[in-house]
Amino acid sequence: MKVIPIEELKLLQREILDDIVQFCEEHGLRYFLAYGTLLGALRHKGYIPWDDDIDIHMPRPDYERFLTLYNERNSGYRVVTHDIERRYHVPFAKVYRSGTIVREFFYKQSVFGVYVDIFPLDGIKHKWQAFLCGQCIKFMYIKTFIFCKQQSLARKLRIAVTKAILLPFTEHFILGMMKRISTRYKYNESDKVCSFGSRTALREILPRTIFEGHIMLPFEGKEYRAPKGYDTYLKQKYGDYMTLPPVEKRVSTHDSQAYWTEQ
Repeated sequence: MKVIPIEELKLLQREILDDIVQFCEEHGLRYFLAYGTLLGALRHKGYIPWDDDIDIHMPRPDYERFLTLYNERNSGYRVVTHDIERRYHVPFAKVYRSGTIVREFFYKQSVFGVYVDIFPLDGIKHKWQAFLCGQCIKFMYIKTFIFCKQQSLARKLRIAVTKAILLPFTEHFILGMMKRISTRYKYNESDKVCSFGSRTALREILPRTIFEGHIMLPFEGKEYRAPKGYDTYLKQKYGDYMTLPPVEKRVSTHDSQAYWTEQ
């Protein structure tokens, strides 16, 4: 297999994003730039220099319709969730490019290609929902964690014990429980919403009004939708988001390598 260099990887991601956006516009679906992608668009007009992925949000009604319709087309892109593919152990969707594969260094996720992440937004009434989903995500990471020599013995032991405790619970069971918790309250009938698929879900409980409307922000030479309440969103997630972090923290948190499987 041929390694995909970082700049080519980012180009492929942007092509996936453009396909998603075109599909959403054709079908009247809402989407918004999310997380570091939103921050990068506002602060850098593109990727955060040390980041290497693209994330978007969709309100649950639009998300479910997207999942139903997107794969009906004959294109080089596919959307996957744990309901579509049992080998996929993540609580949100990915749209990936055929003919590529991404190998995670520490987790058992090597069956899909270069991707864009789509995080659904759900209604929420109780903080315990976000807490429980955060715990489920932690359990999922532990269950799919791969040991390597760089880890300390103490860390390996802690993970091994937790893996043993979680052994009776399959990934599909945990993700199914997460979905039942996160979809308990309808998006359109809730005052607050949450991205339950994030490990920091407790910090992502926001007024639904933030997502009632959008502005356009530049990202790598094109413009994409951002929630109209982007300032509230980013302050709650990142604090003083326009201030750059210390140099030692300007590193990617993604440990993976992308490859071409065919060209």
